[in-house]
Amino acid sequence: MKWKLLALVLLLGFSRSANSADTPEPVAVDGVCGKLVSSDAVAQQGAMNSSKQEAQPIAHVRIRLFSPSTDCCTLVTPIAEVTTGRDGSFQFKKVEAGDYWVSAAIDSKEYKVLVRFVPGKKGSLRCSTFLYVFEKGQLQVRRTETVAVS
Repeated sequence: MKWKLLALVLLLGFSRSANSADTPEPVAVDGVCGKLVSSDAVAQQGAMNSSKQEAQPIAHVRIRLFSPSTDCCTLVTPIAEVTTGRDGSFQFKKVEAGDYWVSAAIDSKEYKVLVRFVPGKKGSLRCSTFLYVFEKGQLQVRRTETVAVS
């Protein structure tokens, strides 16, 4: 009887962790916009075995927006679609608050990230603070902030 109970507890534990891994937690953003960049390690000159991450814009890439309830992103019609500019920038306008898949077609393959759009105060949106980083075969959202020190 103890073995059956132990097996049941282990089975439930593994199935719960597998389900949570399939559904990522959305990244909170106050605008569905930003810059699409790739991040590569670049060797630093003059420093032994040292490198820094360098972001390069990804221009003229199709970015699509999908409902989170869909099996993103191949056979479903997107809610909206834009193309990145020369500097990798993009912006979806007139988007309602909620969760969305943001999908980028890079090298003929779709990469996606789940975001939760929570609109900020009118006029406070700065799309330049959101980087959609393509790194090691994954798309991630990073927020960059510059802080003035006086």
